[in-house]
Amino acid sequence: MSDHGDDRTSAADTGATPDHSLYDLYLQNGRRDLDKWHHYFSVYDRHFPPFRGRPISLLEIGVLGGGSLRLWRSYFGQDAAITGIDLDPACARHAGDGVEVFIGDQSDPAFLESVAAARGPFDIVIDDGGHTSRQQIISLETLTPHVKDGGLYVVEDTHTSLWTEYLDHPLGLSFLDVAARMAERLTWWHADRRSFDRYGVPPLRRPGRMNVPAVTRNFFSIAFYDSMVVFEKAVIDEPWREVR
Repeated sequence: MSDHGDDRTSAADTGATPDHSLYDLYLQNGRRDLDKWHHYFSVYDRHFPPFRGRPISLLEIGVLGGGSLRLWRSYFGQDAAITGIDLDPACARHAGDGVEVFIGDQSDPAFLESVAAARGPFDIVIDDGGHTSRQQIISLETLTPHVKDGGLYVVEDTHTSLWTEYLDHPLGLSFLDVAARMAERLTWWHADRRSFDRYGVPPLRRPGRMNVPAVTRNFFSIAFYDSMVVFEKAVIDEPWREVR
């Protein structure tokens, strides 16, 4: 587990829960309503601190006992707007104190769009829902347009891409298949060898616009970890190369 000392300092500076890292808050939870792999916290520590103590909007798919909604609220601070999605109507009881809960199916794009219209755009989306390939892929495709520039889309428990019983996408795709293809498209500025000549010219002097996938223009990075993938949104301009 990573050193949480820097995170404690940033928490005090931003006005979020002082002197507690996210991992500390998890360890102190005694309600047995919070199910997380311990190694996930090293990934959270890499990506979440810049959002702490800010008036962010976070959406989590998968509410269960409500412990994670409370964890995010404690960690990110009282200015954070926390939203949960779950299939189980009983999860509605976890709403309150800056937390809203919507009941519906994460594989229903219309439902996801309605949540985004009501609570988005989002700084962070965390998919810890049903974990089937269909659920994960539909949620990613539907919700990433509603993630802010500089925001994160986090998918947990991607090891289910290796489990046959979770592979229910009509095209036979796993979530990791889709994420890997998206990662490849980050470099599609360079799919045509002739693009090197174009990128040697200052952007304002270039004719037209390169025809590249939406992923290429809208994602800064896609990071793969054990059982997690983190997508970082950003508007990406055409690259520019020069010799100096």
